[in-house]
Amino acid sequence: MRQHGRLSVVARALVQHAAVSLAALILVAAAAATVCVRLVESEALRQAESGGEEIATRLVAPLINDAFNNGDPAAFQALDTRVKARMSDDTIQRIKVWSADGTIIYCDDHEQMGLRFPLEADDRAVLVAGGVDSDISDLAKSENVYDRGFGESLEVYAGVRDSRGRPILVETYFTARRLHTDEAALTSRIVPVVLVAVLVLGLLLVPLAFGLARRVADYERERQAMIRLAVEASSAERRRVAGELHDGVIQDLAGVGYALSAVDSQLVALGGTFSDAQIGELRGRLQTAQRLVVDDAVSLREVAGVEYAIDRGAADPAAALQKIAADLRTDGMKVEVAIETLPPLPAAARAALIRVGREALRNAAKHAPGAAVALDLGVEGGRVVLAVTDEGPGFDPAAVPGPVDGHIGLALLADAAEAAGGRLELRSRPGKGTTVRMSLPLPEPVS
Repeated sequence: MRQHGRLSVVARALVQHAAVSLAALILVAAAAATVCVRLVESEALRQAESGGEEIATRLVAPLINDAFNNGDPAAFQALDTRVKARMSDDTIQRIKVWSADGTIIYCDDHEQMGLRFPLEADDRAVLVAGGVDSDISDLAKSENVYDRGFGESLEVYAGVRDSRGRPILVETYFTARRLHTDEAALTSRIVPVVLVAVLVLGLLLVPLAFGLARRVADYERERQAMIRLAVEASSAERRRVAGELHDGVIQDLAGVGYALSAVDSQLVALGGTFSDAQIGELRGRLQTAQRLVVDDAVSLREVAGVEYAIDRGAADPAAALQKIAADLRTDGMKVEVAIETLPPLPAAARAALIRVGREALRNAAKHAPGAAVALDLGVEGGRVVLAVTDEGPGFDPAAVPGPVDGHIGLALLADAAEAAGGRLELRSRPGKGTTVRMSLPLPEPVS
């Protein structure tokens, strides 16, 4: 069982390492592919800007002269011939020339000439100040209504001056085929290298992860063994104390009770020696002492029996708390009990529930006589919760004497809760009653 638990811990750690490594591979691959795309786009746009600027300055601008602006067919033909010749290599899809007012004064698609569209702010800035601007085509723009058949393109805007020094904007559409080809080529070269590097790193970390997992498993096994030894030692000590109580103190108290009864009988026989009043007073005191001794012996016998049953694993919290509540009702205490069906609990948890519930009920009977008391036991939010609430006078928890003063009841309750892996809460205010609440974790399901 120990070996099986150890292997399961190691296997779980290795599975977690494999899952994290796989997630890292996916993230790194996605990041590498994104970086490749960005690099290729940046380089493609840079090359497109260089080509667009050359077309604008060397091919188009010198031929936009007065004759062209005046509609001379020969001037138009000269520009159109050179543009078509430049577009013959299939790397350019379209060339447009814009005037400052947003009119297309030339386009290789002659039907677009004369159309007018508002220039965007960045395009107008290039037209006025000169320079080059580029981007991936936005086919949703109104100016591209006739160009959507091209699909994705690289648009380059170059601001130049015509032969008369007037600003014009030359727009060149370059095909994106090379862009995508370069993206695929760069990604296919870089991403596998990155993935192999990450994979090798992950494999190199496997022995480290395996070693750490084994250390954790060994530590957990040793910790569980220490806990078992502590629990066994504690149980053995409680059984020893229960046995000593039963064979020693309880028997002695029973003997004292019998002796007091005999003394009471002797006082009756000595009636002539003392007055009736004196004998009545002495008998009253003896009977009070006898009742206290008998009650204490019964209580100790009950405690010893419950402690022994707890340590033998035979104690049922529901039955034990119901019995304690019934005994308190017999003494005239108002106790309401609400207990849900509980899942199987370890012995330490059952013991804590009985000890804390018993002590809390007895404290309520002692400090809030005549007040209504409620005991609730059930499951809330994945934890077993025990709550004992009384409607008594309450108190200030900060003013309660501590163990140094001989008052260890609350400290013992807290210790019992902590020993079972739970926590104890005490809520009380003068005139507002008292609530003792303990919560314990549910045991993990057995796989």
